[in-house]
Amino acid sequence: MGKRKKADPALIAAALEGNKRQVLALLDKHEVDAVDAAGNSALLAAACGGHTELVEELCGRGAALELKNQIGTSPLWLAAGYGHVATLDLLIAKEANLNTTNTTKDTPMLAAASKGHTECVRRLVAAGARHLTVNSGGDSPLSLAAAQGSLEMVRVLVGLAGTAALLKRRNAKGTHPVAVAASAGHLEILEELLDAGGDVELPDANGACAVGLAAFCGQLEVVRALLARGVDFEIVDPAGATPLWMAASAGHAGVAGALLEAGARAEASSGGHSALEAATRNGHAKVRELLEAARSRPDASAAGEAAGGSPGADGEHDDDGLLRFHHTAKTLPRLGAAAAAEEEGEGELLEGVAPEDDPDEP
Repeated sequence: MGKRKKADPALIAAALEGNKRQVLALLDKHEVDAVDAAGNSALLAAACGGHTELVEELCGRGAALELKNQIGTSPLWLAAGYGHVATLDLLIAKEANLNTTNTTKDTPMLAAASKGHTECVRRLVAAGARHLTVNSGGDSPLSLAAAQGSLEMVRVLVGLAGTAALLKRRNAKGTHPVAVAASAGHLEILEELLDAGGDVELPDANGACAVGLAAFCGQLEVVRALLARGVDFEIVDPAGATPLWMAASAGHAGVAGALLEAGARAEASSGGHSALEAATRNGHAKVRELLEAARSRPDASAAGEAAGGSPGADGEHDDDGLLRFHHTAKTLPRLGAAAAAEEEGEGELLEGVAPEDDPDEP
């Protein structure tokens, strides 16, 4: 392919605005695939703007369907990423590449999912685009839909073949769809994921499971729903913190109360500090009151009291600072691709994933 002809910036601007008359006038002086400094052609600009009639005209004049700009986006990619359903339909009908990737390995479906464009995702699925694909950050369409909080999109994706692999796959930050939904408080999405086979006890790269993440983030309804499912509310992260300890440290009284009502140990400790100490020194008075009341109950375990340490604020500590829980402070060694590889579901090799990360790859 020879060097691309340079376009007058006015041509690309007119196409982006959908000014068909001006575009056609300028095309009398330019090749249809002439590009600006960023590699954008008139067709790329028209697709980005969602100008379906102009896209049809440019295609009729022989504009290249697969021409990409400097960041690797094609006309169909841009139509999907910007949520232009009619333009996307036209380009699908013209058999543009459904699975083309940009420089970060994002496909059109990933682009649409990341922006919450459910109908574009639906059209791409119907046309046969790959959903078992991840970008360079390890995110799949399903994980992006969960992060967006798009229940409808999750429902489009979760029932597709091979989704089990996506439910358990961690991205480059070590998180997975169930963890994303739990920490963000997307309850209906979380329930869809769990009903589809998501693992409520699958930890993220820092060793925290769904109930712990929800507790730390103050997602009361999620915590209640997980308790109703019989989740282990005494599950610990690598630092030994239970969900109650996380809620106490972060000051989420409602969550702490729900966990205590479910039977969580008030004497939980982490790093040598009890939940009561963490709540006290972090200034969470309401949580402190709840914990003190729970520890003073007649059935409180003496052994638990000893294990939890002194509840008083005047006890001895290594420092005088606040007891802060930082979820990202402790990371399990290689609890990313290596551990995830053992837990992947069946299905096709995920696009953008090294073969050694997929259990079905010979």
